[in-house]
Amino acid sequence: MTDRYLLDTNIWSALIRRTNAGLIKRFEGLERGRLALSPIVLGELQVGYYKGDRTPKRLAVIETIRTSSELLTINNRIADTYSQLRAQLEQAGTAIGPNDTWIAAEALHHKLVLVTDNVREFSRVPGLQVENWL
Repeated sequence: MTDRYLLDTNIWSALIRRTNAGLIKRFEGLERGRLALSPIVLGELQVGYYKGDRTPKRLAVIETIRTSSELLTINNRIADTYSQLRAQLEQAGTAIGPNDTWIAAEALHHKLVLVTDNVREFSRVPGLQVENWL
């Protein structure tokens, strides 16, 4: 089976900046249908827009990201995965941020490879496949 990917906010941000040729090449080589988008990541990208970069170009880029990826939804099963994961990490003293926990729960539930530059934090999540394309 071909891997499907969930890109973290920092990867989308690097793609928007277009400063990493290797990342751009890898992204452009992906077959359609292999990318999923977390509503948490979409929200974080939109925060960047509302906090300052309120250009039509930035808004168009966010819209392209939204429409070119499968937008995931948070349902009861993902909420349960999130709750169990957060409790497990907190009890072990290895908690990650709440948004990152949601993103990890989505990746685990949908069996997606999480692509992030924050490997150190996400590597604390048992069973999560993590790659860094930067």
